[in-house]
Amino acid sequence: MRKIKFVAFAVMASLVFSSCSSDEILLPEQQNQSKELFKTYQLKRDAEGAYSIDVNTEDNVSIGKVKNNSNNTNELHLALSFDKLAQKSNYGSDLWFNNENFQIEFISENYNKKPSISIFDDNIKFVQKGKKNKSKFLKDFSIAKNEDGSYDLDFKVKKKVSVDFVYDSKNNIYEIHLEKAKKSKTKKKYSRTFDKEEGRLLQIHFVNHTGESKGGSGVIRKPIIIIDDGEDG
Repeated sequence: MRKIKFVAFAVMASLVFSSCSSDEILLPEQQNQSKELFKTYQLKRDAEGAYSIDVNTEDNVSIGKVKNNSNNTNELHLALSFDKLAQKSNYGSDLWFNNENFQIEFISENYNKKPSISIFDDNIKFVQKGKKNKSKFLKDFSIAKNEDGSYDLDFKVKKKVSVDFVYDSKNNIYEIHLEKAKKSKTKKKYSRTFDKEEGRLLQIHFVNHTGESKGGSGVIRKPIIIIDDGEDG
């Protein structure tokens, strides 16, 4: 009788130990399922209108770039690697525009959400020389995602350009109005930090007041920046 009790105890102890061991093995995988593999990124547009992006990742993360033709998206696939890899990666000339639309989607291994940044702007490959930025006042800009979830916007304007910041609460759009100033402005560099609300898009519009209506409004909204953290639903 004692022998049977001892065997039963040994079996129960073995099951408990096996269960604990299985949990310990699965724990890192479970953690990866709820974690982005990139820390920050910075998207930049230079004075010529060319775009590039710098991505800062966790340790030993590989990045593969894929052009998704079905939804016209630049996909950056991030996965853990056993190799020692640089934490900063840059992508520039091979980023893909679809007409005037431009999107980058971050796809982390074992992570359900797919954060993205979308741009609506002139595609410099199709803009005729001499007409590039003819009616616009923006020189260059960058938008950077911080580790705390906020975003830093830095931009420069050309000479004699006035800048006004407006928030359209109805449409949840941050507008930066640019128009020709009568006098030369000493300030040409501007910075703003934006906090993104969970479940809502962060939308930033540069609104160029050209004064050239010709049947239109005389207003050009370019570039437009739309940031989506990939929240479910």
